[in-house]
Amino acid sequence: MRLDLLASVVIWGWTFVATRVCLQVLTPAEVLTLRLWIAIPVLAVIATVRKKRLSVTGRELGPLLTGSALLTAHFLVQITGLKHTSATNTGWIIAAIPLVMAVLSFLILGERLGKRELAGIAIATLGIILLVSRGRVGDLAWLKSTGDWLILASCHTWALFTIATRDLTRRRDPLVVTLLLMIPSAVVMTSWTFVRSDTARWLELPAEAVVALLFLGILGTAAAHLFWQRGVAALGASRAGIYLFLEPLATTALAVPYLREPFGPFTAVGGGLVLLGVWWAFRRKDGASGRSG
Repeated sequence: MRLDLLASVVIWGWTFVATRVCLQVLTPAEVLTLRLWIAIPVLAVIATVRKKRLSVTGRELGPLLTGSALLTAHFLVQITGLKHTSATNTGWIIAAIPLVMAVLSFLILGERLGKRELAGIAIATLGIILLVSRGRVGDLAWLKSTGDWLILASCHTWALFTIATRDLTRRRDPLVVTLLLMIPSAVVMTSWTFVRSDTARWLELPAEAVVALLFLGILGTAAAHLFWQRGVAALGASRAGIYLFLEPLATTALAVPYLREPFGPFTAVGGGLVLLGVWWAFRRKDGASGRSG
């Protein structure tokens, strides 16, 4: 089952690279729409084979629609951010999601935020500043780094999504919840995309973009979630959560040679500080999945 966990985090790390490939020929809304079109049938087949209940109760409808809206916003913010920053930076910034979740849980749910968590947040914040500024902290031009800030914002949208759907995911199979959340999102995005896009050009997409879309839909959405669930079931959330530290490394390992993205000392130090901050804050706690690709 360790191979399942390793496969899932590597796939999730590579989704940022695949998204960057798609953005060369598609808009963020188009990328999300096509990803949903591919992912939903695959998830539906898996759920059917596993004989999962797909119906929704009246009690579940509200959290489901709220979660779907937040999920849609999250992906649009993240994909738009990727259009303006590197996959490498995205992978390292996204690693801060557990800390963002801790802060929002404190603000929204009143959960305790101790000295260890505050220290971790401070360390990770320094790492993010180094990543965004690329070491030029004194040059305030880095404050205009739209893509990086959008990726950081997507950490918050994912945290809000997780909080809004946490009770739903405790009662139902996470794979089924993922499928049910994506259906309203697909309806909205399809309507929007057909009004705003020239869909005829989708028939002329280059092979590289088609492969990237298939990767996002089949592996990044369906297979990786299935692998992750199996790994968590076998090892538990605490031990499985450690594997999430490998996700930004997987992104960097592919983005640097394939997309020819730069990887300098400030990226290494900044990314390392983000991971150190997350580890420091949660080193004695039970781990929880906080990923968002």
